[in-house]
Amino acid sequence: MSTQQRRSTDPPSLFRQLAEQALARSAGAPLVNGNRVQLLFDAAANFDAWLAAIRSAEHSILIEMYLFADDDFGRQLRDALQQKARQGIAVYLLYDWLGCWREHYRHFFRPLKDAGAQIRAWQPPSFGGGLRLLGRDHRKLIIVDGHTAFIGGLCASSRWQDWRDTGLQLQGPLLRDAIAAFSDSWQHLGDSPLPDIETDNAPCGEVAARLIATTPATANLMRLDLLIAGFARERLWLTDAYFMGTGTYLAALQQAARDGVDVRLLVPRSSDIGWIATISRTLYRPLLAAGVRVFEWNGPMMHAKTAVADGRWARIGSTNLNVSSWLANRELDLAIEDDALAQQMEARFLLDMDNATEVLLSGHAQRPALKHARSHRQWLPVRQQAVIGAAAAARQAMRIGDVVGAAVRGTRAVEHSEASAFFSIALTLLGLAVLIVLFPRFVALPLALLLTVAGASVLARAISLFQLRWRKKQHPPGNPPTTTPPPDDDLSA
Repeated sequence: MSTQQRRSTDPPSLFRQLAEQALARSAGAPLVNGNRVQLLFDAAANFDAWLAAIRSAEHSILIEMYLFADDDFGRQLRDALQQKARQGIAVYLLYDWLGCWREHYRHFFRPLKDAGAQIRAWQPPSFGGGLRLLGRDHRKLIIVDGHTAFIGGLCASSRWQDWRDTGLQLQGPLLRDAIAAFSDSWQHLGDSPLPDIETDNAPCGEVAARLIATTPATANLMRLDLLIAGFARERLWLTDAYFMGTGTYLAALQQAARDGVDVRLLVPRSSDIGWIATISRTLYRPLLAAGVRVFEWNGPMMHAKTAVADGRWARIGSTNLNVSSWLANRELDLAIEDDALAQQMEARFLLDMDNATEVLLSGHAQRPALKHARSHRQWLPVRQQAVIGAAAAARQAMRIGDVVGAAVRGTRAVEHSEASAFFSIALTLLGLAVLIVLFPRFVALPLALLLTVAGASVLARAISLFQLRWRKKQHPPGNPPTTTPPPDDDLSA
């Protein structure tokens, strides 16, 4: 065979090998075969499956949960865990302090601890922690008996009862990676490691998937999302709760749409964090101009974080398409390479379209406009709105992405069609400025506290480094410290 003939036959195989290598390196996780995955849509399916698995647990339960609320379902789940702990089942619970700050200080988890459960909080405020408060454990993971895992976007709260969200049940060899991800988080919070968990990792299905356990600054899923945007040839359908994509990711979506890929983005209309929805809308026009189709969910809240490409690849997990999830948080997602499951995800996406309103470019100004008028918002009681809004604001206060920064700095072209969104942002910033002028003490005290914590943290770190340097000077490499032998009468002890 001639060299030219070999070149004509080699590229397809070579491309597949390079694509697999690129996916593995971007995700930081290998493709594992032999798994069984069941898709679980919305709270009813997920919560019922969680409780059934926990109540049947025989030796261990591991939970890593961003938000564990003191409400009807939160207490129901806590009671189920408490009962298993009293039966001698090993229960390990890791919750995020910022997601559960009220529960943390109201001792919501004390009954579990009293029953024998091992409980740790992810990075509560401390002088040694400093600004690590910005990086949260945003994962949603439950592992029962080392045999069954639940992954997705749902938290342990009754709030999800009315929300649209997606999770999954996982069994098979990937349970090893799930336990390793939990163990890594657990190890970060204490000296005692997670004991060995009995596992059943035998192949039990035909699904090939990658478990992507993102940690701060690794950007594993960000690289993978960019790669999938480049690899998609026919369809790329995205669902996201808090969309604030970076300029690089927005450009990848625009280029895919210009190349003829059917790119669709489904986001919430009525978000539990209203300012994020406002910022998301400033991104619509350039996406729509490139051919990306944007839809807003008409229900109470769209909280799913999913993607599906070409009816072959799908992603489900906790990662939002924003800088906070990509670079600051601990997140957990499952990237699935399976035609049947990807097609189920596509079917669900089309079903969601029936309850969404498309945003179009219309008029001579080419401004984003809804295809159909929005229905009236379903309002919650004022007290409930205030509690939910305050909790959400506390969790998200420091998470504005690079979108606002880009607009303020002028590094992104801002069109006149975005005037209303930026007007809202401007009023908010000016309102905050007025409050600062009128009530400076309310700003000065939190700022002083933040600076004190940050300064004390840096000082503590400096002292520990000075101590380390002093110890190295006292015992330089190659000269280990000498020890005094015990007295002769103690040698036989």
